[in-house]
Amino acid sequence: MKVKQSPKIKLLFTACLGALILFASCKSKDIFDCDQIVSDAYQSQIELIEEYLEKNKFEGAVLIAKNKDIVLAKGYGLCDRKDPQSEQIQINTTFEIGSLTKQMTAAAIMQLEEKKKLSVQDKISKYFPDFQYGDDITIEMLLDMHSGLTDCLNAPYEFFPTKVATKIENATVRNEPVEEEIILKYLNDAPLFIDPGTEYFYCNTNYYLLAKIIEQVSGLSFKEYMQKNIFVPCDMRNTNIEFQKTDTRGYDWKNRYYSIPDGFATGYGDVNSSVVDLYKWIDRLVRGKVVNKKTYKKMIDSESYGYGLYVQNGEIFHGGATNVFNSFATYHPDTKTTIIILINRPQNEKYAATFARGIYKIMQPQDNPKQE
Repeated sequence: MKVKQSPKIKLLFTACLGALILFASCKSKDIFDCDQIVSDAYQSQIELIEEYLEKNKFEGAVLIAKNKDIVLAKGYGLCDRKDPQSEQIQINTTFEIGSLTKQMTAAAIMQLEEKKKLSVQDKISKYFPDFQYGDDITIEMLLDMHSGLTDCLNAPYEFFPTKVATKIENATVRNEPVEEEIILKYLNDAPLFIDPGTEYFYCNTNYYLLAKIIEQVSGLSFKEYMQKNIFVPCDMRNTNIEFQKTDTRGYDWKNRYYSIPDGFATGYGDVNSSVVDLYKWIDRLVRGKVVNKKTYKKMIDSESYGYGLYVQNGEIFHGGATNVFNSFATYHPDTKTTIIILINRPQNEKYAATFARGIYKIMQPQDNPKQE
């Protein structure tokens, strides 16, 4: 006898099946309790991706999502490669994410604009009265890298007094804290690379200044603002802005331990996070849950560099590199594909991006998951 299934039962079955597929390799339905996630629905592609990662000796963490489903989230290698007894990298393992920080800083600025506490058309002289080019540079120019400022923080001996440059160098080499007030004082006289508003020039100084504006306008430290308005609302439970607070350790080519110095990369590279937290971040940003959709559209309204994000060839992305950490996060709106790569190795900035784009090519031949 054929039994007719009620719509409610059918709906419940479908929902349960979806959860089973999503967390096929994880007993818990809470992603923060998972060591890894491998979706049965994309088995053939996952096999090719695993082969690709193994062939290229990948070590780090990967998360791939498509159409709101996590396809693969997995860690490879050790948290501390110098310690054979250290834990294996997992999907909630934290890394320094470098310049992926910038999109969060940009979103924080846009939150404040939505609340009418600032305008991206404000001259930065409003916030830094002693800044010599403050009347020529707007907040928007800082956001989209058109301020014309030189990247002083990456070449301190060229632009700062020797005493200050030495402090910055010591911070980088010895992991000593940096007094932010000293940096800001000398940034007031920072030179221009090109005239403001004329050309794109990637510059970390821009986002350091944006972080200082966030502090002035909100009355909170940058760390406090991000925790309250970005990390907690996005359920980024393992993300922090803390000195040497990552689960992974990074070493340079001489096997020396490195970490972003405290107070050195504020606003442009000081966030620590995991592939899971970054997925939550991207998902909420794209869906208009961090800033509204109109504001998000403004952030990516570019053919090159928007507000903290590159927008090129249908891809919205950014990479990051600290002394020994490498990261890349990309979202393809057309295919609704997110790929996040975090690595604790001293590679060049394109290293993580190469893996992400290799994975994306593997994901494309089969638009629909395997149906059993």
